[in-house]
Amino acid sequence: MSARKVMVTGGSGLIGSHLVDALLERGDEVHVFDCVPLSEAGNLRHSQDHAGLVYHQGDIRDETAVKAFYQPDADVVYHLASVVGIEKYLADPLALTDVSVGGTRTVLGLAREHGTRILFASTSEVFGKNPDIPWTEESDRVLGSTSVDRWCYSTSKAACEHMLYGVYRQCQLPFTIVRFFNAYGPRQNPIFVVSQSVYRALRGESPLLYDDGMMTRCFTFIEDVIQGVILASESPQAVGESFNLGNAVEVTMKYVVEQVCQQVGGVEYEYFDTEKKLGSVYEDIPRRVPSPEKASRVLGWRATTQVEEGIAKVIDWARANPWWLTDGKK
Repeated sequence: MSARKVMVTGGSGLIGSHLVDALLERGDEVHVFDCVPLSEAGNLRHSQDHAGLVYHQGDIRDETAVKAFYQPDADVVYHLASVVGIEKYLADPLALTDVSVGGTRTVLGLAREHGTRILFASTSEVFGKNPDIPWTEESDRVLGSTSVDRWCYSTSKAACEHMLYGVYRQCQLPFTIVRFFNAYGPRQNPIFVVSQSVYRALRGESPLLYDDGMMTRCFTFIEDVIQGVILASESPQAVGESFNLGNAVEVTMKYVVEQVCQQVGGVEYEYFDTEKKLGSVYEDIPRRVPSPEKASRVLGWRATTQVEEGIAKVIDWARANPWWLTDGKK
């Protein structure tokens, strides 16, 4: 495929930076929007001088800044800008809503004005705690009380999905939704299960195991995620559709933390009592399992990296990039 002009919001995060890498590698002109100054965007340090990268610093909540960034002649906008991490959205649910819903409303309005195809990054959290596993793209949403702040992330992303479907039905604006299932990989902020465990273990600290660790997840390695994102953004059959981008293999949190301890060696995990530490504003999800059938059938995509291999890659990368062990939480 010939080179394109594309936009990526939230381009300095885990998924955003790896997506930027993949797009630059294939020769695209990539316009990135993020609140972090380029000089402080550690995940893009290796791409800062790339001729195809055009970086725009700004807040997704600032409509003027987003309009200044927006490229009317771009082929697609990958809208990844968000607040990520449970502790972050527990700390400020209002900011989360402003970023997710308000920011998406601005990007969607510009996409509609200029007819730009939009790839929206959603989350497996939209399904909440639906016990009917595995979840298809059309599975019901089952959430807890609105007094539990944990559900504000799920609700904000779902509101964005509703907006996208609504605009599509009004004017056929080409969009695709991808829902990530526990994406992980090199460069990830060490506030998530794999990254936190690797970060702490390599610093000689004990990884944290939340409660009994029997909650299950389907961890999806970043290389697989990026492949799915690009396929979804280019497939004509993906327009107006949503896709679960998740590994079909279900593992416990305890297994993942134990794998990190075993592969690093010389460390043991410690328990983290969520009720004691986070209180009633937090509620965990017992199981989170996607059905990958639709992504396989329509996109020809399936996650192939299993968690043991992915953890090994993260550990090897972290050892080769000591900056992350000191600057990773910035």
